[in-house]
Amino acid sequence: MTKKTLFFILFAIFIFNSINSNIYAESVRNIIKKEIKPTIQTIKKEIEPTISAIRQETKEQIREKVNQATNLIERNEIKNEIREKNKGLLEEIKNQIKEKVKNLKFEAKIKGKIIEIGENYLKITTNDQKQYQVNITERTQLRRKFWGKSTLKEFKVDNEVLVIGKFTNEEKNTIEAVLIRNLSIQRRWGVFFGEATTVSQNYLIVKTAKRGELKVYLSEKTNLKNKKEEIIKWEDIKVNDKVRIKGVWDKDLKEIRETEEIKNFSLPLKNKNE
Repeated sequence: MTKKTLFFILFAIFIFNSINSNIYAESVRNIIKKEIKPTIQTIKKEIEPTISAIRQETKEQIREKVNQATNLIERNEIKNEIREKNKGLLEEIKNQIKEKVKNLKFEAKIKGKIIEIGENYLKITTNDQKQYQVNITERTQLRRKFWGKSTLKEFKVDNEVLVIGKFTNEEKNTIEAVLIRNLSIQRRWGVFFGEATTVSQNYLIVKTAKRGELKVYLSEKTNLKNKKEEIIKWEDIKVNDKVRIKGVWDKDLKEIRETEEIKNFSLPLKNKNE
């Protein structure tokens, strides 16, 4: 292997890891931003009338007091006094807003294994043997490892999860989750090459070099082709045929569902005269 080739491979690995890292950070940011933003807007709308009222009152107080002043110096002193007084009120309101926004931050961020699954909650334990109850609301985002949308039905005891949310009790062992990412559900789209070892009515078992045996399900949307890109039938696929599969791979179940394409490289058969 030349130095140039080695450099190119290392550079490609670096770029891939950087992209994955950015996707992860961006995904978390977007989910949390989506959760917090409407609440912050609500808080701002709540205090807008109060701020407007203070500003209007400031103008009226200045107008009233200035009319009673006997000279320019006294008028300026009155204006400054009223402004400073109401500036203090506005500062107090801003501090209250900051405190409310601070309380919205999702300080709970834990990783652990599921020990119990309820209708709308999980119980998990961390590496240091702490247990948490994670409550799931209509706002909770459930995701797989590669950020595909998930459901609680996919979750199993002993799955590893990452939880982001808010603590809802003083003991900090109960969390209202905004995001639960199941690191044990690894489903992603991919391309796989292998040899058909079993051909059934609606699925294949394909032996691959890197992933072992995979069960490949046929669906109504699956395109069946030969190596010349011609359409073939399911019955045309035989044991020992070399195939390429495109679809969603489930690492845990060793299955490919949502199969987009099965390409049979053993077809068409070579002509003996060729």
